[in-house]
Amino acid sequence: MTSCTVYHLDGERTLRGGERQLLYLAATLDRRGHRDIVVCRKGSLLDAEAGRVGLETAHLPFLTEWDPLSAMMLRLMVRGSRTPVVHSHTAHTAALAAIACGKAVPRVAHRRVDFDLNGTASRSIKYDRACAVVAVSQAIKGILVRNGMDSGRVRVVPDAVPVGAQECAWAGLAEGALSPSTPESRARERERVAARFGVEPDLPWVGNLAALVPHKDHDTLVAAAFIAARKMPALRFLIAGDGPLHGSLTEQITRMGLASKVRLLGRVDDGPSFLRSLDVLAHSSWGEGMGSVLLEAAMCRIPVAATTAGGIPEVVEDGKTGILVPPRDPEALACAILRLVEDRGLASAMATAACSRAAGFSLSRMAEQMEEIYGEITR
Repeated sequence: MTSCTVYHLDGERTLRGGERQLLYLAATLDRRGHRDIVVCRKGSLLDAEAGRVGLETAHLPFLTEWDPLSAMMLRLMVRGSRTPVVHSHTAHTAALAAIACGKAVPRVAHRRVDFDLNGTASRSIKYDRACAVVAVSQAIKGILVRNGMDSGRVRVVPDAVPVGAQECAWAGLAEGALSPSTPESRARERERVAARFGVEPDLPWVGNLAALVPHKDHDTLVAAAFIAARKMPALRFLIAGDGPLHGSLTEQITRMGLASKVRLLGRVDDGPSFLRSLDVLAHSSWGEGMGSVLLEAAMCRIPVAATTAGGIPEVVEDGKTGILVPPRDPEALACAILRLVEDRGLASAMATAACSRAAGFSLSRMAEQMEEIYGEITR
């Protein structure tokens, strides 16, 4: 297809799964001959990470969801570009793109969360008038259709994970970062985490890597830790991530007498290394677009216990590549964790199967699917 100038919009101050996916897509498209510009807040974590991996950046103030100043600046930014496409990666930037582009510039609206849309008018402006709407899972597509969108206008492009040395290089990851660890590298990472957070390196570690926000449902994870630790006192739970619920989770952990068994690690700079140190990844969300961290854990061959929320069953096949339980069910989650910790043969078999399946979610595959969409809307 003809190369495009793609403006990737994301006004978040954080660097979470959605921002990682934006960077993965932009970096891969860049290697395929497109010009990719990450439009973000100046000085944000996304701004810094985009610069680190060698992507071009531009900045907007993102004052509000319907910010006319940012819309005007974006319109001027895009003017004169060769085959421009404005690709909004969040709901707020979908509003901004709608104001800036009108009918003059092709735009794509990406939907990554499994929440209902906020009213008919908002849906009409952000999504119905977009040239293309992309959902990261069939589950999200179903929600969009249930909220009134035409099924034929919603394309499903799953999130991706770097597969192989070349894609890791594009994503700014060290070779082998998303691959099973050696015993030596795993021991080094566990010693590093143990020294910093006072966790015994020779005990079973159950980890979680997610923002501390309501839909990730760490309350259920902590309750599951309480149940599981009563049956296996040696278990240690490591929760990596930052967010507004840090204080309330700290209080919950203290109140339940789990201070010696559950650690809040805060934001970790190297997610893959953290994943590779674990015995089990426990993903407790009640709302999840797809769960790209599950793909990363699979590539690292870490067994997964997760919920059936949103698009998770499109990533984890229950009983084959992991164990799935209903959301908001700490007893079921605790049982799944214990089963994987106790039956290492089962855990290894599931993790190996998950690793093989995750290879189908490559960056190149995601970029090819997006190129097809860009080609259709720029003809």
